[in-house]
Amino acid sequence: MGGRGRNRGRRPVAVAIACLCAMVLVLVLLPGEARAQDIGYFGKNRLEFAAVSDGSESAAGTGIVDYKGGKEPDSRWRATFRFDGLTPGEDYTVVIRGRTGDQDSDAATEFTPLCSFKAEQDGAGTCFWYFQGLARLNIVQLREGEADGQRILQASRSGETGSIVTDPNRFSPGGENPSRKQSQGRS
Repeated sequence: MGGRGRNRGRRPVAVAIACLCAMVLVLVLLPGEARAQDIGYFGKNRLEFAAVSDGSESAAGTGIVDYKGGKEPDSRWRATFRFDGLTPGEDYTVVIRGRTGDQDSDAATEFTPLCSFKAEQDGAGTCFWYFQGLARLNIVQLREGEADGQRILQASRSGETGSIVTDPNRFSPGGENPSRKQSQGRS
């Protein structure tokens, strides 16, 4: 009995440590799996714009295209854009490629205007818009003048020029990522 009595106390500790290790592995791997859930662009899309034309290297911009619920073609969205380094007093238009239309349609490759603004005297400019329907969100551009004007900046999901990154929000399929919610102090 001398040897068996001492091991009885160690076995529950070993089991507890093994369970704890398994839980840590699940917690580490599960959020990655949850993030891998294909929500597409149905979340908070963070845009970083990069220059696409000569002479616009000093221009920069950011944006958010935020999904607010609903199904296509009646989904609801809010878009906000901020730019700097632009030509003061010049008109600019933000356009989205393929906002409407089926995947292989002509509309899927067309750029449509979303909002426009006149750059301030310091070269900064902002615009926002509430809108319905967004068939895809892969390329967003800032153009000089009207929607068919010269490309100045671009954000793209492919990473070619600029970037578009989507985080889940409360309207996303599956809801907001709980670990992100907690890290922002919300419950």
